[in-house]
Amino acid sequence: MNAKIDLVLMALAALLAGIILKVGFGGERNFDEAALGTLTVGYEAKNAAGQCIHTVKQLEADMEDMLASIHPERETILFLGNSQTHSINQWEDGQVNYIERLDRQATKHNILCNSLPNANLQEMHLIASWWMSQIDIQQLVVPVFMDDLREDGLRKEFISAILASDFQLEAGVPLNEEINRELEALRNPTEQAAETGRQTPQDVVEKRLNEALSARSEIWRNRPNARGDFFLKLYQWRNTLFGINASTKRKMIPTRYAANMTALDLLLTACNQRGIQALVYIPPIRTDVEVPYDVKEYESFVAQVEQLAHSRSAQFANLERLVPGPLWGLKGSTTAGGEPELDFMHFQAEGHRLLAEALAPLTLEAP
Repeated sequence: MNAKIDLVLMALAALLAGIILKVGFGGERNFDEAALGTLTVGYEAKNAAGQCIHTVKQLEADMEDMLASIHPERETILFLGNSQTHSINQWEDGQVNYIERLDRQATKHNILCNSLPNANLQEMHLIASWWMSQIDIQQLVVPVFMDDLREDGLRKEFISAILASDFQLEAGVPLNEEINRELEALRNPTEQAAETGRQTPQDVVEKRLNEALSARSEIWRNRPNARGDFFLKLYQWRNTLFGINASTKRKMIPTRYAANMTALDLLLTACNQRGIQALVYIPPIRTDVEVPYDVKEYESFVAQVEQLAHSRSAQFANLERLVPGPLWGLKGSTTAGGEPELDFMHFQAEGHRLLAEALAPLTLEAP
């Protein structure tokens, strides 16, 4: 009798777990932009013909549109960016980002953009170098966000076109070699594990079992959602425990900062070698309140980026104060059950208009 009760309880527990996974963790998630909140939406630019000229995840359809949009008699400008580029706070129907605004003004240029959330400069170096290998680029525009210099490494979900190719960065440069190794590991994780002696019979069995179950079960496919939600909650509870929010001062991580600045140097050097005019700019940041950085660190960062840009014959512009306070928004809480917080990264459509106006003379009208 007890055995039957145990079986019934186990069956009910399994059913309940399935319902929780189905309802609570179903659908698609984008945990890289989980903190945007409901007031900020993603926006990828299109040209007048309705073609995508702006990609975030390098989707095949986007890439086909972008390549097809290139007019052979026009110079091509490639814009890099992070979520500031592809997000509009308090979006309303008909509003566009600064990339689409610049495209509307362009009469002699092809406008293309590849942005990704929390883009570190190692990723930007890789993405720009890949584009250079695919098409002729005359100008490259690189925003350098201090916050993103805390990030490190590559994320496979944002470089699918690169991973589908056999592209690698120039060998013989330590950081390039490190990025190339990471690329290879993302392309061939099983082979990489075997080469390093980390693949076991259990790894092989688990891989095949996961593939079989994923092909047959939506719940099994949604396991990453459960994991992502768990770590998001863990992140929020950590912030609650230590009193961390969007306005908290963020210290730089020296090793990551150095690697990202090296990546910027390599990228600008590559532009010099290829005859590509580069524009490096410090992007807008909310300045109606105290910025979430150590002031001396921030000033040193700006000075270092400017010096590096000039040393590599690139244009430099500091646009940090371009967008006034009322045009910025709020973001989702970084704490458990907290209220929306000040957003230091994303602004309204009017801010995109101001940014397009500031960049036009430096790009579309540049000699």
